[in-house]
Amino acid sequence: MENMEEFERKNPMDTKDSSLRMFKKDDPDMPPEFRKFMIKLLKYAHVENNANPHYRVLLGNIASAGLRYAPDGRAMTIEAEIIKQEVNHGQIVAKIIESLGEDPFIDKEIGQYAFRIPLESWTDVSWFHALIDRVGLYVGIEWMGSTYEPLAEVSEQLEKDEFFHAAAGMSFIKKAVKDPETKKEVQEQLHKWWPAALDMFGKSNSKNAEAYVKWGIKGQTNEELRQKYIADVVPMIEAMGLDVPDHLANRQYL
Repeated sequence: MENMEEFERKNPMDTKDSSLRMFKKDDPDMPPEFRKFMIKLLKYAHVENNANPHYRVLLGNIASAGLRYAPDGRAMTIEAEIIKQEVNHGQIVAKIIESLGEDPFIDKEIGQYAFRIPLESWTDVSWFHALIDRVGLYVGIEWMGSTYEPLAEVSEQLEKDEFFHAAAGMSFIKKAVKDPETKKEVQEQLHKWWPAALDMFGKSNSKNAEAYVKWGIKGQTNEELRQKYIADVVPMIEAMGLDVPDHLANRQYL
């Protein structure tokens, strides 16, 4: 199984311009545009935020499906730990938004449609962690070099947690494909979750992505991160004897 150190070596944090300045909380020299895009990212684009009631609904759905469909007690324990960590992430992000002088409350539905796909089986839950949670790794590796100090300080723990979620999901899938009948279901469901995972990175021509890179909030564009994700994940899926769907099939954001 891939470990955290291997992932970090494949996804280095030195993609950002080293001359970019690090801004602290209440920094009097923080440019208004930097603050605007930090808030845009964390409050309006990012999912984890306990001050958004829709995030709470999402966590309830994941917890319900994970605990109902988990095949054994160990899987239930892992699901419970994942939810605990996600709640903590939502609290951390809410506090960082507050540190920017912004009220973290927002009654806004979560935009990424991957979070609206029903979790109707253990296979769904497993693919959700393996593919959708894994996208958080590529977001997190960017945050580990964030030019906003409060975010940079917590990013390492957030990254480790997301790795645990993704690795758990992939482990669940590896176990499932050992049974020919279950493997068939896993392959079928992959056609639903693969395009949703790739779309999580957003549009390739996003103007916001360019602004994030300009300010060092992100080090790479949406498409660069998506291609890195594909290069990393495809070999893992194929190693389990599964066929990866066409990368453009059933996509909504190109």
